[in-house]
Amino acid sequence: MPRHHIQYTEPVGHQIRLVVVTLLSFIVLALTATGASAQEQPTTSQGTPVDQDIIPDPDTGRPPEEAGDRGGALQLAVLGLVVVAIGGGIYAITRESRRKRAADDSKRTA
Repeated sequence: MPRHHIQYTEPVGHQIRLVVVTLLSFIVLALTATGASAQEQPTTSQGTPVDQDIIPDPDTGRPPEEAGDRGGALQLAVLGLVVVAIGGGIYAITRESRRKRAADDSKRTA
């Protein structure tokens, strides 16, 4: 039973350009979501309050107010960037594997 030859009509340079543009879009989105301006951080007092534990109890925190806070937009953007990068790597590896297999199969049958 012959295997079908897979043809790739889209050039690799176009795919790389698409990945780069997507990553840059995520970076720009993340930077604009944070306000990208230098803001002074509030100063904290020295020491730890006596009634506060080192590890807080679940659901005792505060909701995110800034993009860089825990659970804020910046953390979600980084998560999205990581997912896209890993998915892109898996896609590239799969694509190259299929190309090599197709090339090897065509050499064997020729």
